Amino acid sequence: MTAVAIAATPSRARTWWLLPALVIAVGWSIASWAAVPYTVGVFHDDGVYALLARSIAAGDGFHYSHLPGAPAATHYPPLYPLLLAAAWRIMPAFPENISFLLGINALLLGIAAYGWVVFAKGRLGWSPRTAAVAALVATLSTPVLTVAGALLSEPMFIALLWPSLLLCERSADDGDGAQDLWTGALVGLLMLVRTHAIALFVAVFVVLVARRRYVRAGTVFLAAFVVQLPWLLWSRWASPSIASPLQGAYGSYLSWVAAGVRDGGIGFPLATARVNLIECWLLLQDRFAAGMPAAIHHLTLAIVVAAMLTGIWSIIRRAPVTIVFAVLYLGIVLVFPFTPWRYVWAIWPLLALMMLEGGRALWLRAGRWRIGVAVCALLPALAFLRTELHAYATRSWRVPARQASAEIAPALDWVRTHTTAHDVVLGAGEQVIALYTGRESAPPISITAREYLVPPTV
Repeated sequence: MTAVAIAATPSRARTWWLLPALVIAVGWSIASWAAVPYTVGVFHDDGVYALLARSIAAGDGFHYSHLPGAPAATHYPPLYPLLLAAAWRIMPAFPENISFLLGINALLLGIAAYGWVVFAKGRLGWSPRTAAVAALVATLSTPVLTVAGALLSEPMFIALLWPSLLLCERSADDGDGAQDLWTGALVGLLMLVRTHAIALFVAVFVVLVARRRYVRAGTVFLAAFVVQLPWLLWSRWASPSIASPLQGAYGSYLSWVAAGVRDGGIGFPLATARVNLIECWLLLQDRFAAGMPAAIHHLTLAIVVAAMLTGIWSIIRRAPVTIVFAVLYLGIVLVFPFTPWRYVWAIWPLLALMMLEGGRALWLRAGRWRIGVAVCALLPALAFLRTELHAYATRSWRVPARQASAEIAPALDWVRTHTTAHDVVLGAGEQVIALYTGRESAPPISITAREYLVPPTV
């Protein structure tokens, strides 16, 4: 070892923490700046998460305390409400605690950004500085800031996704029994944040089986199942159960989708996939081709798709579980009868990694054609930059909440004026009514999966 190397080693040892601290701090700071207090409940799920957190913090358990009869909350996985409940105990005054609760989401985004760095550096060979910059761009883009600016579970999901993917890839490489137990346990926890994480559960199992590591696949399966078991048993036996008219908004996902298939026939999933595929394509245009001249609009999108496919090809050799997960996850999103934007944005940093890795792979292999790769990459990059600058200048992610708050404000005023604390209110935005007026409330109509394709008549 040379004298220079000996001198450099202690320095690196003393400064190893600077990069994670910087990435987390920058991510947390920008996400905190982006998030502002709003009328919680205007996105439905955010209001339910807040109500569940309040119920747990008050000692009333995991129940929909705002609904008549306080039925068991079997629709939403419990991990994010439990996190909010812990914060609610620290600062229980609502709505004064909204900024504090949103600050947790901001911190989770900072952690997620560093998880992006670790994955890109450890699995794909990115340099730490390049990975840090790219991670902040991917994690602090408008789609992610939009979901982080509400009390939604996506930030927690993204923060846990990266260590889950890393453990899954290590198990797929050459792990051991203890490694597989940790992998299964973390995947099980991820499913307790968002049910769609079942795609990762299936992905790691499929990759291990494809590599004929049957015992280890069984170990991962068993560990994930054990973590899930208390939730599965509680969901099956908890009482009181959800009344039939409320099943669409508060009941089981599986039962809701199954009812849609029964009502819509065998073609229902295909029709849903066609609608959602169009929606996903429009989301892609909104991010990478907005404002582009018509002559190069489709060329720009073709470049994005080419980068994505190249990134998938580059990643699958070093992180196969990640690609299988992404494919399965998007497959679930396509056939699920609901607007796909939230589900896509929940893995937006991963999709961004695929695109950026594709551009990086093309650049490294281009040789003398690198100028062409740079010119092609410039088109979607400029469109993306233009969209993001406008969003940051106007905080455009606040617009939906502001509009929805204005729409429900008259209803809140009416409820406060014309009802008593013991009345039950039926009305749209029942979560907002319950949070801000203290009344028991419920939706006035049932929501069915079939309505996603065929809206109900008057």
